[in-house]
Amino acid sequence: MSRPLIVLKFGGSVLRSEDDLLRAVRESEAWIDRGWNVVAVVSAIEGVTDTLIARARSFGVEPHAQSRALLTATGELTSASLLGLALHRAGVRATVGAPWTIGFRATGDGGGPLDAFPLSLNAVAVRVLFEEHRAVVVPGFIAIDEMRRLVLLGRGGSDLSAIFIAEELGAAKCRLVKDVDGLYEWDPALGGSDATRSVAVPGPPRRFASLPWASALALDGGIVQHKAVRFAQQRRRRFEVGGYGSVSPTIVGDVPVEFAESASLVPCRV
Repeated sequence: MSRPLIVLKFGGSVLRSEDDLLRAVRESEAWIDRGWNVVAVVSAIEGVTDTLIARARSFGVEPHAQSRALLTATGELTSASLLGLALHRAGVRATVGAPWTIGFRATGDGGGPLDAFPLSLNAVAVRVLFEEHRAVVVPGFIAIDEMRRLVLLGRGGSDLSAIFIAEELGAAKCRLVKDVDGLYEWDPALGGSDATRSVAVPGPPRRFASLPWASALALDGGIVQHKAVRFAQQRRRRFEVGGYGSVSPTIVGDVPVEFAESASLVPCRV
């Protein structure tokens, strides 16, 4: 590809309803207008995954894992299809790259079909899609196993999808778009108290400008899936965490721990 590539991940925290798809379109368009190609990895709309899991469990406390994986995957497939439609409506040349289209393979060994680990991606197939498109939408959290069955990458697996795809494609950037403007010492919603500590901590949490993978793994995992961070650490893949339109996201990778200069930075709830 002649243009640089960015992988943008839009999770349920920033896709609270179908109306939020427009913000994902605008974020993608902003990068395209600056000369980038975009892989948009999307999660299910907020609350959909929980609804689908509850629906599966209505058939038994431990429903058939493969059937549950297939049902749950419909949330991400729906989001990807809707974002593809929204991008087209906005005039963006976009297509949806389903797991079987781009050869996104995973193995369920160990974790089974509900907690699989990605193995490979057909990078050539993705590059072919970019010959006629500027954006490729990929449903996060899901892949296909050796039997071409849909499997899940564990809760929060869209983070892993994005980082894995960025690594396989050699993307120049990988940004996880969240409902906060970066990673903090603890959840900013807790104010001046860190629930993970036995004593109160004065003042609000500081926002990280950068931090190494090991420090990201020391956080509670509520913002970025630990499984994804461990993969990034193993591959030494740098990634970013920020909100829509962020100009100073948190950088996670082979970087030192540094805090943002401003102490007034707050969550970017959308």
